[in-house]
Amino acid sequence: MAAIGWAEEHKPFPWRAILHWAVVGAALGWVVWRIPDMVSQFTATGLHLDTVHWGWLLVAALSGAGALAVYGELHRQLLVVGGAELPAGTVQGINFAQNAVSTTVPVVGGAGSLGYGITQLRKRGVAGPVAAWSVLMAGLVATVTLIVIGALALAVTGQLPALVAVPIALVIGFGTFGAWQLLSHPALLRRLAPGRWAAKADALSDNVASLRPSGRRWLALVGVAVLSWVLDFVTLVASVLSVDVEVPWAALVVGFLVVQGSIALQILPGGAGLAETGLLGVLLGAGIAAAPAGVIVLFYRAITWLGLAVAGWVVYAVMPRLRTARLEPAF
Repeated sequence: MAAIGWAEEHKPFPWRAILHWAVVGAALGWVVWRIPDMVSQFTATGLHLDTVHWGWLLVAALSGAGALAVYGELHRQLLVVGGAELPAGTVQGINFAQNAVSTTVPVVGGAGSLGYGITQLRKRGVAGPVAAWSVLMAGLVATVTLIVIGALALAVTGQLPALVAVPIALVIGFGTFGAWQLLSHPALLRRLAPGRWAAKADALSDNVASLRPSGRRWLALVGVAVLSWVLDFVTLVASVLSVDVEVPWAALVVGFLVVQGSIALQILPGGAGLAETGLLGVLLGAGIAAAPAGVIVLFYRAITWLGLAVAGWVVYAVMPRLRTARLEPAF
C-alpha cells in the first residue's frame, strides 16, 4: 500500500498532455479570433444572407472537405507503395491535422506539418524512409500536377498562349519524370555522379528505387492529385454560384492559381491576407461588383482555410482518445 501511495504521489508531470492541449487551444483561439473579422467583412459588403444560395454553399463545403480527403488518399496510396498499409481513417486523421498545422502555425507551419506527419506515421510503425516518402512525395506530386494543369487551363481560357503553356507543361511534367527515372536507376545515377559522390548517389538511388511505383500506379497517383485540385476548384465555383453572379472562367482559373501561389509562398500561414487580396483583385478586375466579389472570397477562404483548419485541430485534439482495432500511440 505504501508503495502504491508513493507511486501515485510521484507520478510524472503530464507535460505532454498539457502541451498538447495548449497547442490545440492556441490554434483554435487564433482561428476564432479571425472569425469576427470575416463576419464584419461580410457585413461590410452589404449582401444579405437571404440572397445566398445555401445549397451551392453546401456543395462548396463538401467539395472543400473532399479535396483535402482526396489528398489524404494520395498519402495512403504512397504508403501502400512503400509496403505500409494503415487504416484509411488513421491516414486521414493525420492528413487533416497536418493541414491544420501547415495553415495556422506561423513561420514554421510548412516544415512543422511535414515533421508532424512523418513523426505520426513512424509512431504507427511505418519505417522512417517510407514515412518521409509518403509525406514529401504527396506534396511534390500535387505541386507538379497543379503547375501542369494550371498552365494548360490558362491556355484553354486564353490567358496564356498555347505555344508557351504547352511547353511549360511538357517541361515540368516530363522533366520531373526524367529526374525521377534518374534517381531511381542506380547504374545511371552512379555513372553521372562525380567520383567522390558516387557512393552517396548509389545509396540514395537504392533507397528511391525500393519505393518505385509501377507505371499504372503512377497514373493512379497523378489521377488522385488531379481530382484533389478539381474538387478545390469546384469549391471556388460553388462559392460563386452561391451569390448568383457570373464570373468569367478565365478569372476563376487565374484567381484559383493566385490563391494556391499565395499559400505556397508561406509568407503567412495558409496565405492569410495575400490570398484574399489576390483573389479579390482578380474578381474586381474581371468586372465583378465589390459586394459579391468580397462574399465569394470570404466563402471560399472560410471553407478551404478556416473551416478545414478548425476541423484539423479538432481531429488533432480527439485522435489520442480514439481507439482503432489496435491501440495506437497518443499524439
